[in-house]
Amino acid sequence: MRTIALVTDSTAYLRDEDRDRYEITVVPLQVLMNGESFREGVDLTHREFYERMRNEKTLPTTSQPSPGAFAEVFERLLQTHDEVLCLTLSDGLSGTFASANQGAQMVATERVCVVDSRIASYGIAGPLLDAAWLHREQGATREQILAHWGTALATMKSRFLLSSLEALHRGGRIGGASAVFGALLQIKPILTVRDGKIDLYEKVRTHRKGLERILEEFKADAAQGAPLQLGVVHANRPEDALSMAEQLRSEVENASIEVAELGPVIGAHVGEGLLALVYYERTVNRPCE
Repeated sequence: MRTIALVTDSTAYLRDEDRDRYEITVVPLQVLMNGESFREGVDLTHREFYERMRNEKTLPTTSQPSPGAFAEVFERLLQTHDEVLCLTLSDGLSGTFASANQGAQMVATERVCVVDSRIASYGIAGPLLDAAWLHREQGATREQILAHWGTALATMKSRFLLSSLEALHRGGRIGGASAVFGALLQIKPILTVRDGKIDLYEKVRTHRKGLERILEEFKADAAQGAPLQLGVVHANRPEDALSMAEQLRSEVENASIEVAELGPVIGAHVGEGLLALVYYERTVNRPCE
């Protein structure tokens, strides 16, 4: 069996235990706060970031890894593995995919393949962990893993509710929804990722109505019958996310559910308080804890 190393960037927000269990290599993005630069997931915990963000007068900024950082990782892994597969943050949200692609070109081998997830967070982590489990437990090949990623990413859906649009708007990450920003100040928008960029999905009047709406949407999709893999994603709202996950576990039989947290890089753009549902068709029986 040809050995495969898996690589991603820090916006997958893998749990430490999952990263270590499957030996997934994570290339960190950078977050800049008050003149200090931090490597995401290395120099700053999620909780520390949100505490500092509340007290900062200016919003944090972020930057992608350099092509050289990816090239160094690829070269090192190719010394012990036959192939390297890398799944990155959406090219529509960051230059990370471009950096990884350039890094692969620097290595100059077909043994490295870089894939644009066209999403972030659990939209990367779920399919990545599926691939790790498939390779370890079933000996999945490069072609089989890429096929799974194609299916998972093609069926991926996301619905997320923010406490405020300020950070997203000021950071320039709101995509096609920017034109209606002024009209949204008095309402709660439900956002999605469309064509790799953040966009408006639906407008509601209250935060509570927004939560009800994204739950309704997920339950309607689950009622179609296909098994779903769901990530309940939050930005420093662990209790609310756990409560939502438990509610859905009791109400939806054909979904495997995990809770995931947003860290500094994505948190810098969406702000504290986000709750989201990110899900896709479940075709892999990976155990979820």
